[in-house]
Amino acid sequence: MSWKISRFSHLPARLRAVAALVPPGSTVADIGTDHAYLPLYLAGSGRCPRVIAVEAAPGPYQRALAAVAAAGLEGRVEVRLGDGLTPLQPGEVDTVTMAGLGALTQQRILAARPEVRQKLQRLVLQPQGEAGPLRRYLASAGWYLYNEELVYDSGHYYIILAACQGESPAYSDLEWRIGPLLLQRRHPLLRGYLLHKMETLTAAARQLAAGRGTRARERREDLSRQLEEIREVLAWLPNAAKS
Repeated sequence: MSWKISRFSHLPARLRAVAALVPPGSTVADIGTDHAYLPLYLAGSGRCPRVIAVEAAPGPYQRALAAVAAAGLEGRVEVRLGDGLTPLQPGEVDTVTMAGLGALTQQRILAARPEVRQKLQRLVLQPQGEAGPLRRYLASAGWYLYNEELVYDSGHYYIILAACQGESPAYSDLEWRIGPLLLQRRHPLLRGYLLHKMETLTAAARQLAAGRGTRARERREDLSRQLEEIREVLAWLPNAAKS
């Protein structure tokens, strides 16, 4: 193990899971890179020959520059300042990663530069918040999920989506919401994730219990449907630990 890799042995589990879904030899752009932990890991491990770390905010951009210089990886990791895919030229990289950004933000970033997106081969996305709308967007934009991962890290569950260009299968509303490949694999962490999701939905339903009006009623009905769907899934999932 090189000093570069041992230095990043503290990489969070969610970022290690993202890195594991990046094919070896890929040229990568990491959008919203912050401290550039993921680009440094990909380049320092030898997994990727070249990584572009993109950051929109000046402060994180300067931190990323300093981190790359400290790691001695200026020749393999380039840091660029700009919003989303704007700093990239079409065909410049074959893979884009995004980790820790909101699902709607990731969707906005991908939709804003179709000329760059259409030249990509893979997307590896770890969205914050509900992943269902992002899954649907990818399918509508001509991408299909070839892998999904679920990680439990520091008390939180994280979903990672890996997609290639191509026609997506048709999925049910439940599959879009929870994750079609997670369901197909009966992912070992899925039970814990769904139990946690039930707690969140139940708390939201309690807050709406006294609400009046059409909007509150419709929201309660939607929460009830989601809770019932989760109960049905839990009935056929095997028991599993969080890790």
